[in-house]
Amino acid sequence: MDNRLVAVAAVLVVGVAGCGGQPPALGGKTAKVTINGESTGGPHPVTCSQSGWAWLIETPDQEKGFTAALDTGDSVTIQSVDFRDLGGFTGTFWRDNMGEAEIQGAGGKYTITGTADGSFADNPSNDVSAKFRIETNC
Repeated sequence: MDNRLVAVAAVLVVGVAGCGGQPPALGGKTAKVTINGESTGGPHPVTCSQSGWAWLIETPDQEKGFTAALDTGDSVTIQSVDFRDLGGFTGTFWRDNMGEAEIQGAGGKYTITGTADGSFADNPSNDVSAKFRIETNC
């Protein structure tokens, strides 16, 4: 067998072996997010972690993204959502403190809707309540 053909075959085997163990391009978990009915782009890659009954859903980008905390005990409840310059909006929902929200779903597939208090990047001194919707499958 020609040495060049052996080298090409070796590269192909290594390339295929290297690709087989890779996670999907977005980690397989994404979220669709709208702010005031406007898409924020996406789908956004998210990580989902669980500790006991508490779930944390967050984008890996800590400068432009979101973090949502929920409780999956007897019933599923949303505890907080923090937006960081997502679609130009930075704001927060905290259960029983700031904004309003509800969550529907189970088994990792959730839709979170509500309002968060904050501001938009184009007018940061103007405090607003923005409607949001997050759909994700963890």
